Amino acid sequence: MKIIVALDSFKGSCTATQACAAVKRGMVNFCADAQVIELPIADGGEGLIEALWPSLSAQGYRLQAITVTGPYLQPTTCNLLLKDEHCIIEMAQCSGLTLQAPEKRRAREATTFGLGQAVKYALNLGCRRFSIGLGGSATNDGGAGFVQALGCKFFSADGTPITRPLCGGDLINLGRIDASSLCPKLQECTFIGTCDVSNPLLGANGATAIFGPQKGLVDNDLELLEQGMKNYATLLGDVGREYVDKPGAGAAGGMGFALSWACQAQLKSGIDEVLNLVHIDDMLPGTNLVIVGEGRMDSQSCQGKAPVGVARRAKKFDLPVVALCGALADDARAVYSCGIDAMFSICPRPMPLEQSMADSEHLLQQAAENIVRLFALGRA
Repeated sequence: MKIIVALDSFKGSCTATQACAAVKRGMVNFCADAQVIELPIADGGEGLIEALWPSLSAQGYRLQAITVTGPYLQPTTCNLLLKDEHCIIEMAQCSGLTLQAPEKRRAREATTFGLGQAVKYALNLGCRRFSIGLGGSATNDGGAGFVQALGCKFFSADGTPITRPLCGGDLINLGRIDASSLCPKLQECTFIGTCDVSNPLLGANGATAIFGPQKGLVDNDLELLEQGMKNYATLLGDVGREYVDKPGAGAAGGMGFALSWACQAQLKSGIDEVLNLVHIDDMLPGTNLVIVGEGRMDSQSCQGKAPVGVARRAKKFDLPVVALCGALADDARAVYSCGIDAMFSICPRPMPLEQSMADSEHLLQQAAENIVRLFALGRA
């Protein structure tokens, strides 16, 4: 029996790698000779590098740790995945929300400068193809810090050059932008930004209004940063007008906008890009069962989340797909229309959330053994 185990992380409980390993342990407890392929995945945002590393290391990718400027100017370590001219970067490692305690988050002061430094480092290594995971950012600077690190020059309203890393609160005071000094190597590159939102840069559905509150922005900040974003886009002239309403421009505090105008990036579904990178379509033929999962399953799982992304690929080969999760919302049955055939919570009895999170790997192992027993019974 060949089983593919392709789980996302159970946030706060276990990584995608740990989740897949736990499911495999449960399955081989019952069926020791099963061919269980562990395929940790992510939807393109936080956890991207850790999820991809087991698969891509086998393809010849290497891991390179570098130090960049974090979202609040602190030295931060990020890991790049490199092979030939290709570089994979996880924005959350450079400019991520989890790099600051929740009570200290203040997106008005956060910058994407470190992400630009990571790209510049890879450019100098000779990389010319970039895949950048955009989820989990702490920032709301429209990617201004990012392009600044790559050579773009910014000036205040009185004409003074701004030399420190730009943050979201600076945008309202900008007077001029000189994009002619952007690193010329960018013109030789192709960029893909992975994102699972279609928000524009501005407005009620834009970066600031929708994602700002979770990054520490309060009412007064929201208005200030929205006006700053408008000023930033206006100063870019035709370029700003061309990309401000692009679906995904508002991703990661406006990084989708910066990647689009400065790097001519394509913005793609995160899970589809991840599945292409790990070559899942080459693994699916001959498979008997596919196991997917994440911490919580609800109707939003249909909107570009990892389990549904895997399920849709599996259905191209008419394969059965079972999902495991920590919690099932009342509207979770929506995923049945997206390729998932059955889903189960890993919690076997009522228990405190803290306990279920602490015991997630053991619970995954138990649930996986029950699923493979049931599947074997059905085949018999």
